[in-house]
Amino acid sequence: MTELYPWRKAVKIPLPPTVKPQLIRHFSIGLLYPVTDELKEAREKAGLDPIPPTAHRYTEAVEDIRKIVKAMGVDKAVGLDLGRMEYRYK
Repeated sequence: MTELYPWRKAVKIPLPPTVKPQLIRHFSIGLLYPVTDELKEAREKAGLDPIPPTAHRYTEAVEDIRKIVKAMGVDKAVGLDLGRMEYRYK
């Protein structure tokens, strides 16, 4: 099929170096940014719970995120080893 329609080939685009640590953080703690003491304080002042209702509060959600990433093949597409949380290539 790809010989007949060469433009239908999958295109591999390398991830920018700035995105790689963010994806690892998302797949390991379920949030792109860490919840610091300053953030907790600011959330409390705003009348919110200090810990956002993300995987920081619901740790089982991180495993759900990893299952979805693995099922969709995102880990292989970006070259990420989910077990060791590091990239196979730089």
